[in-house]
Amino acid sequence: MKKISFILLGLLTLGITACEEEKPLVQPNDPDHSISFTINHTVGDQEFAAGTEYIVGDNDKVTFSRYAYMLGSFYLTTSDGDKIALDSQYALIEAHKGMTTFTLMDVPFGDYSSIGFSIGLDSAINHGNPNQYPSGHPLSAVSNSLHWGWVGGYIFTAIEGKDVDAGESIIFHLAGVQNKIDFNFATDFTHGTSGSKVELGYDIAEVFVNPNTFSLVTDGRSTHTVDHPTTTKLIQNMADVFTLTKVSAK
Repeated sequence: MKKISFILLGLLTLGITACEEEKPLVQPNDPDHSISFTINHTVGDQEFAAGTEYIVGDNDKVTFSRYAYMLGSFYLTTSDGDKIALDSQYALIEAHKGMTTFTLMDVPFGDYSSIGFSIGLDSAINHGNPNQYPSGHPLSAVSNSLHWGWVGGYIFTAIEGKDVDAGESIIFHLAGVQNKIDFNFATDFTHGTSGSKVELGYDIAEVFVNPNTFSLVTDGRSTHTVDHPTTTKLIQNMADVFTLTKVSAK
């Protein structure tokens, strides 16, 4: 009887050990493994606010009523050079509403050397079914007014407002997988048990300069076409809108 008890105890111990060994390194939605992001929007050296007048591009006076964009393809590079893809995580930024923060979950602890992401989405997600996402998800058709439809996919960046001097509206809807913009920021940091936070800057003035000085008069006040010259010029200018300000522990 004692021998049977010892055998059962041994099997139970092995079972517990096996369960512990099978425990994943990252628990789903564990807040300790999260990285929070804050994006501070400016127009040159001025803070961004909807309805405020700014001078951009070729000395154009504008106000913005809407400034929204999609972020995806998040990843980290380890100190050993391995790429850790943070799949199926996205962010909808609506600067005109003050919606400029988001959190990435399930990030493995470790030492990292860079952070990467994209403005825009890959083809499969861009042309996928938005109804598969629950309300509140960045890609949900209910929550995301940037969705054009299954054929057109999502608007990657929506810039709307007014040309003050001309008294005319400006509407730039930038989309198309070919216009997805990739960013990578070299930064050494350790992501540990307290979690991490990242601060980014986004300079809207850069959208209208560098390398192309944009003129509302000659380049136009609207675009909805993925390969229009106006779209191309704005996309080229957006390559350096972001700056990495700081990465720190929470």
